[in-house]
Amino acid sequence: MNRFWALIVLLSLASLTLACGSTSNNRQLQSITIHAAVGGEQTIFYATGTYSAPPVTVNPLPVSWSFAPPPGSYTLTTQGFNPPCPIASPVVAMAPVDPNAASSGSTSTTPMITQSTPSPCPE
Repeated sequence: MNRFWALIVLLSLASLTLACGSTSNNRQLQSITIHAAVGGEQTIFYATGTYSAPPVTVNPLPVSWSFAPPPGSYTLTTQGFNPPCPIASPVVAMAPVDPNAASSGSTSTTPMITQSTPSPCPE
């Protein structure tokens, strides 16, 4: 009978350990917010990310900056983006859904979250 209870306790501990570990593996990027800092004639964009599990807010969020339409590859950076004028295309920030994804790669094979904002350049 003691072996039976020992087995029950061991199985319970194993299932709790697996359940706790799987929660952190499911953390995913849910949204990106783009913020503009204006200084003089320059506008620099920064990104903040919202995730499904703690830490929920990441600021600055590593993103790949581009113009619309976004390219087929990405390289993540936490640096702000200062778009060169006179490009009047929307500014795009994109980041992988998986916070453990590679810092660069193909957007066709990596699920991404994308957010855009109008260009600060005069038309």
